[in-house]
Amino acid sequence: MDPLTHTVLGAACAIAGTRLKTSRRAAALAGIAGGLLPDADVVLRSASDPLFAVEYHRHFTHSLAFLPVIALLGALIASGLLRLGRHPTPWRGLLLPAFLGGLSHLFCDSWTSYGTRLWWPLDQTRVSLDWISVIDPLFTVPLVACIALALRYASRKAALTGLGWAMIYLIFCTVQRGRAAGALDAWLATSPLKAVIRRELKPSFGNAIVWRALLQGEGQCHVVAIRCPVPGGPVVLPGTSQVLFSTPEEAAAALQIPPQSTQANDIRRFFHFSDGWVGRHPLDPQVLGDLRYAAVPNEISPLWGIGLNPAQPDQHVSFRTFRGNMTPSLERLFRQMQGRSGPAPASLPPAPRLFHEN
Repeated sequence: MDPLTHTVLGAACAIAGTRLKTSRRAAALAGIAGGLLPDADVVLRSASDPLFAVEYHRHFTHSLAFLPVIALLGALIASGLLRLGRHPTPWRGLLLPAFLGGLSHLFCDSWTSYGTRLWWPLDQTRVSLDWISVIDPLFTVPLVACIALALRYASRKAALTGLGWAMIYLIFCTVQRGRAAGALDAWLATSPLKAVIRRELKPSFGNAIVWRALLQGEGQCHVVAIRCPVPGGPVVLPGTSQVLFSTPEEAAAALQIPPQSTQANDIRRFFHFSDGWVGRHPLDPQVLGDLRYAAVPNEISPLWGIGLNPAQPDQHVSFRTFRGNMTPSLERLFRQMQGRSGPAPASLPPAPRLFHEN
């Protein structure tokens, strides 16, 4: 999730796990350090290989095996900062709150859709529970308020209240996800789309009301949005379809990339990162997009992808982002949250409409 969420959640876990009132602010600092340190992997970059940074974000620094290192570094950093502030605190006493802060980061990221290598090095699976968006103000803002009170008054009760809110909201998200899954099951039971071999359900950006479903069948990726109002019954929103490559080799052949080239290997790496949801970007046929994510849940408009160059197959691919002006897309998402469907963007090529509102 975002750095602010990791900051306040790390502080909450650290304060809640500290009994001595006089040390709670010091514990909070250690929890914040532990809660932010896993994202230090953003410095892992390669000037010649753009996919290196993508591969190593949420990699070993986000694993349970590396957590003791995070705890030690967090305790040392917090102890050093406290010493500079003339509040010397032995680093050994800060190990537990730094550990709790780091642990909160790992589990917080695993609740989202991006994927976290929690079990590295034993397993390379990218854990993604798809409970909550990577940014969700309803989760973060009340937690910020509780931690502000906890830090101001060295209050363990305020920190526990914040953690209680986080748990309640996560339960709400899982209930919403279950409602969306039930609506999807009901639609599939009567839909013309019979050969679905894989499906995934993810929260849309910043909310737990509208969900994005990806369906794989007959060489196509179909997307559908499901609105789960509170109160009210779920509503299926129209979706579009896109050709989906079943293997990296199929994608390389379609883009005329030699099978033993550097770019062919990069395609295989991108397939692993994207969990196999890879297709051509609608705006650029030389870009393979990660179809899992879009600003609007019922549109296939990947937020990022890799650019291929068949004329130079032994050079690494480029990593491309397609955020641009997000305002129109966010406005359509907001209309969907309100129950008002918006038109598809005119810049996208026509795609068959598969679904209808119930």
